[in-house]
Amino acid sequence: MTIKASKQTKPRPTLGLALGGGGALGFAHIGVIKALQDRGVQPDAVAGTSIGAIVGAAYVFGKLGQMEELISQINALDMIQHIDLKLWKPGLIGGDRIVDLIVQQIGDVRFEDAAIPFAVIAADLTHDREVLIRSGPVAEGIRASISLPGIFTPVQQGDALLIDGGMKNPVPISACRALGAERVIAVDVTGDYEGQAHAVGIKPGVPFNGGIVELGTVAFRMIMKELAKARAVIHPADVTVVPKIGHVKPYDFNRAEELIAAGRAATEKEWPQIETLLRADRADQRPAPKAALD
Repeated sequence: MTIKASKQTKPRPTLGLALGGGGALGFAHIGVIKALQDRGVQPDAVAGTSIGAIVGAAYVFGKLGQMEELISQINALDMIQHIDLKLWKPGLIGGDRIVDLIVQQIGDVRFEDAAIPFAVIAADLTHDREVLIRSGPVAEGIRASISLPGIFTPVQQGDALLIDGGMKNPVPISACRALGAERVIAVDVTGDYEGQAHAVGIKPGVPFNGGIVELGTVAFRMIMKELAKARAVIHPADVTVVPKIGHVKPYDFNRAEELIAAGRAATEKEWPQIETLLRADRADQRPAPKAALD
């Protein structure tokens, strides 16, 4: 009787996709996902913050094409119809109509129904903490994740007061890790700080003649960039995709096609790095010896 090793392939490392927040800029996520699909790359887990939560939900529940069709036809009137104003409240928009729209697009589904692990990020003002939402109704989780202070009213959940997850985790790499991802591709749609600064006239040696809105928007982007950078030091991604969309405003919801194309282009630019990551993972799948009786 002899003992010999038989070949058994190790499972490949799980791949996570982290979709960051950024208002309308998040439409670029669709281009990223489509570019990855064209190359045969399918994540094993998805996490989203704010608009990333919306696009992530559409993807994991098989409604991405439907969402792309919707946003490609959207106009200012459509946006107004989905706004329920709440004057003299802690937010201009109530959010109920947004929830209804989400349910119309992806269905009345729960996180537990997703084909792959899926989670969204919110921030808890009461306890100054990040909240990972991965169970319960998806529409309610998204409603919390998109609750940008001053725009949407916050969501009361027990003793927690939930607001936009970008206030704590703008690009949810750590959430992908929490879902079991060993490799993470992150998409930072607000990472093109230089592009936005230049778009409003903030350039070296050039006097700034813009308005208070432009100045405040760029300053807020700078803060969020630093937060994302600090988070990435603790929870780094393996590859980060940054679409060149700084010239587009976060409320330009009528520029979906341009943003989708920019997401695709940014993914193609990073493809050599993504391919190297995937090749390394395949190389790690060396046959593991298994004792067998002969």
